[in-house]
Amino acid sequence: MSLSTSTTLAVARDATDPGDKAVTLDDQEVTWGKALVSVIPTEVLAAYTAGLGLVASLTSSAPEAYWPFRIAWYFGWLAATPVIAWLLFWRKAKAAQTVAAADVAGRKAAGRAEIIAPTLAAAAWFTAMPGSPWQVHLSPGAFQITALVALSAGSLLVGFLVPAMTKPTSYKPSARPVPATDDHNR
Repeated sequence: MSLSTSTTLAVARDATDPGDKAVTLDDQEVTWGKALVSVIPTEVLAAYTAGLGLVASLTSSAPEAYWPFRIAWYFGWLAATPVIAWLLFWRKAKAAQTVAAADVAGRKAAGRAEIIAPTLAAAAWFTAMPGSPWQVHLSPGAFQITALVALSAGSLLVGFLVPAMTKPTSYKPSARPVPATDDHNR
């Protein structure tokens, strides 16, 4: 799935009446499994992996030579993941017109499961994948243990966040009217 799906789910959660038992997306109830799959940030993972692969193919030197790039790439994409998720969420909340984007996508949005879970998933993936900056500085056995711990801890933490994504939020829109969007400005 993707950040796009995760943020679409966030808007659906806010648009669902708090009294409803479940959130529906595309006329289907959002289950734990569907929510779990939606938090894998495929867009970010593709860009991260492609960048590492490109740099590795362009350099003929030892992997240690481009460690500064690897570490900057790692932390750069790790920081970009919640920002991208928040921007997608804000845009979709604004376009949905069923919720006031300013109410749901403000600073409090950073604490939403749909923002935190993809960031945790990205951190686990970035740490465990071949080409990770940790692979350069750790022995092969230590890197394998680090990758296992990162994936296990990431999966566990994401698993704890996902149930929140299957239930409507208790969000109540403010009295402010939702501004109409101009179709030609999209």
